[in-house]
Amino acid sequence: MSIFKIQINAGKPAVFDPNPRTVYVNDSVFWFNGDPNEAHWPAPSASNPEGFIAYQIPPSTQSNQVSFPAVQTISYICINHAGETGQIIVKTPKKSAFGGKTKKGAFGKTTK
Repeated sequence: MSIFKIQINAGKPAVFDPNPRTVYVNDSVFWFNGDPNEAHWPAPSASNPEGFIAYQIPPSTQSNQVSFPAVQTISYICINHAGETGQIIVKTPKKSAFGGKTKKGAFGKTTK
């Protein structure tokens, strides 16, 4: 599992960077509010403000981590500011370095 950051950059409107953010199933995402003056609140929709996190992100702080358990594309908005939007693309996990096919023991033999 990996942890991915989405930066909130100040502006009118503020910008989520990167947008879209690509992650993999069960990876974690957090938002860092780089806007020194405004709180931001990323959420799936205005009707579901606590869909990711249950609070606004104050200036110059970060949110808790959020994980996504299934392949999907999620569009989100800032509850506090109309016009601030982002997207997270959740993909199938990458295979391990050996493609899941490793042998037991240092030399490929069963260890005792």
